[in-house]
Amino acid sequence: MFSNEEHLDMIWESSGWDQFPCFEDALLTDRPLEECFGNNGIPVCYWPRDLDYDCCNHWLIIDLDFLNLDPREFFSRFQEAIRNCDNLRMITICGSADKMSYFGITGNKGRNSSKFASYIVGINSMRNAGPVVVETKAVLGRGPTKEIIHHNYV
Repeated sequence: MFSNEEHLDMIWESSGWDQFPCFEDALLTDRPLEECFGNNGIPVCYWPRDLDYDCCNHWLIIDLDFLNLDPREFFSRFQEAIRNCDNLRMITICGSADKMSYFGITGNKGRNSSKFASYIVGINSMRNAGPVVVETKAVLGRGPTKEIIHHNYV
C-alpha cells in the first residue's frame, strides 16, 4: 500500500539495504544488525544503540528483536523521529515475524498490515520535509526454511 504513486521511485532511491549483504545475513542468523556497522560508509542511526539521539540523518534502522521498548513507547519515539527529523528519508524496521506482528507492523506470517500502512500515510502527511520511506523486513520460519518478507510504505 502506498500513499502516492508519484513517490514509488523514492523506495529504490532511499534504501541502502541491498548494498549491505551483512544485514540480511544477520537477520537470518539471529545476530544484532549492529555487527554490520563499521567506521566508514553512510551514516545511519541504529535503534537500540542510538535511541537517545534527538534526530537521525538520512537512515534509521530499527532492530525490534533487540529493542527493549513496549509498543506504546516505541510508536511515540517512532512518530517523534518522523515528525521532527527533516533530514530523515528512510526507516528500516527489522525483526522476527512474531515481534513485528506483536507491534502491529505486519500481520500474521509477515503479511502487509493495512493499519500500519495507514499510520505511515498519516504521519507522512504531517511532514513538511516530504515523505519518509518505511521498509519492513520480517523474518519468518526457522532453520533452513527461514526467509525475509519485505514491505515498503511511503
